[in-house]
Amino acid sequence: MGTPFISLLEPTPLPWERDLPPAEQPNQSAIPRTFLDAMTVRSQVFVQEQKIPQSNEFDSDDPRCAHWVIYASVNQTISPAVTDPSTGEILRPRQSATESVPIGTVRLVPFPHPPHPVPGGVYVDGELTNPSSPPTSTTTTSSSSHHPEATTTTTTTSSSTTPSFTPDRPTTHHDGLEPYVKLGRLAVTPEFRGRGIAGQLVRTAVDWMRRHPSYFDPSPAARGFESLGMEQGGALPRWNGLFCCHAQEDAIKVWQKCGFQVDEEMGTWMEEGIPHRGMFLRVEVEREVQQI
Repeated sequence: MGTPFISLLEPTPLPWERDLPPAEQPNQSAIPRTFLDAMTVRSQVFVQEQKIPQSNEFDSDDPRCAHWVIYASVNQTISPAVTDPSTGEILRPRQSATESVPIGTVRLVPFPHPPHPVPGGVYVDGELTNPSSPPTSTTTTSSSSHHPEATTTTTTTSSSTTPSFTPDRPTTHHDGLEPYVKLGRLAVTPEFRGRGIAGQLVRTAVDWMRRHPSYFDPSPAARGFESLGMEQGGALPRWNGLFCCHAQEDAIKVWQKCGFQVDEEMGTWMEEGIPHRGMFLRVEVEREVQQI
């Protein structure tokens, strides 16, 4: 394997048929290659390996996210060597070529987010399904790490699918009010695990956001307070270095190596049969110099 390199796709409209895998998307010419590669990795890991339905893998957050894909240069055999069966002499040498292959991905979801998941909640396709979890104003929808809210088959950017800026329940590392960004859909193909690829992806995304802290800050002048789900005259949400992730329990150590801490008060919940825990990370941001 050659030295990996990472590609960034900033938020962009994404025509996507939720029921179809990446290779069968009908509008491939309109879909950025980086996102196709991200979905190829996600489908391999979450759909084929973890048996999550293909229709649940793309969600309404994807068009408003930043996506990173890490590639490896892999030498692949095009045709094997041909030898003389009687003498063993090589008649034609093996032919090979080096190809860049997507091996991992992560995405960054900007604020606002749906409420924190319910401790003990069971979520299927983003919906709380177990009746033992009491419904409240803050527990109706999970911003899941692998499962979308219900959407139409083809999804593009739309302010109507974006949550509003509303207070959430406070937890160990979140006061319920501060805007945070969420890392998720972290996936590495099986043959490249154990090489630090996941950590490299997470650190790249964290460093990019740290250097672009106002990238997702909302602009009432551009969109208006109503479309942002805010009351006019209220304080404008501003990101100040807080990251969240909804980690599969088996991946907690990976996130901990990147500095994330488990939020005990968020509890444990199930998404598509997989236990998840909430985790947070605080970083110092680099504020851009204002031009006068």
